[in-house]
Parts: sequence; structure tokens; C-alpha cells
Amino acid sequence: MGTTTKLIGIACLAGVLLGGCQTPPAGEGAGNGGQAASEAGAADGRDGAKQKDPTTLKEEALAQAIDVYTDGRYDEAIAALAPLSTAPELPVASQIKAYKFIAFSHCASGRQRQCRQTFESALQLDPNFQLSDVEKGHPVWGKEFLAARAAAAAAAARSKRAAPARKTP
Repeated sequence: MGTTTKLIGIACLAGVLLGGCQTPPAGEGAGNGGQAASEAGAADGRDGAKQKDPTTLKEEALAQAIDVYTDGRYDEAIAALAPLSTAPELPVASQIKAYKFIAFSHCASGRQRQCRQTFESALQLDPNFQLSDVEKGHPVWGKEFLAARAAAAAAAARSKRAAPARKTP
């Protein structure tokens, strides 16, 4: 991929993450007149370009951020994935996916502690979260995931022991 294409991709990703700025259709200004014309078009059924719902936009941003990870740009991937890991518009499974790729990025960058902590955050969100067998077999993040899972299990056991017993009448 050329440098220009990468820069355009990064700019698009930033735009989506920052709220998805829109360019008004040709002939319409950016002021209220354009908005009024757009609302009028929607009111009479001429809804030109359909706007995507927030969940779809966030899912697209997640896919783009994973592409950044796949390109080996781990710090950029973490920056793009971090807000998606807690985005209320995304289902839990997608938030977990964001956490997983943040953890992978940390591990690939030699930051094992942050990798494990990210896995712990994912496990707090979904205690049943699992890596695939292939992912578990990775020499770096497989070990960190298992350590995070063990820490989560120990914390759950401690909280059960610390819970006060209920008194029965």
C-alpha cells in the first residue's frame, strides 16, 4: 500500500472515530440551510444517501483498526481500538474483540504486562472469554492470556470467600 493510501486510510479511520464528519451533498452549504434541505428530503421520502447507524459505524471502525494491527502498526492499532473496547454502541463480543487485538498489539510490541492487563479487562467484561486454540498456542500472548485467566479465577475465588454469609430468619 502506498504512503498516500495509508494516510487516507488513517484520516478516514480518525474521522470515523471522531464522530464521522459528513460532507453535505453537492449544492448544499454546511450551514442550517443544508440541514433543513436534508431534513425536508427525508420528510418527503427522498432520503438520498442513507446514514449508517452508530453500531455499523463502530463495527466498520473496528474492522479498520484490526487492519491497522494486521499491517503491524501496533501503537496506531491500540489508539484506534481503545475507544472501541468500551463503546456502548458495540455488542460485548465486539468490545472483547477490540480488547483482544489491543492485547495482541501490546504483546507484539514487547509489553507483556499491558498485554496481560488488557486480557484481564476483557475477562472482567466477559468471564467466559476464550482465545482460539491457535491463539492460545502463541508463545507470547498465549502465556499472558493464561496468566490473566488464572488471575481472574483467583480474584473470583477471593471475592466469594470475602462475601458475608447471609443470615436466615
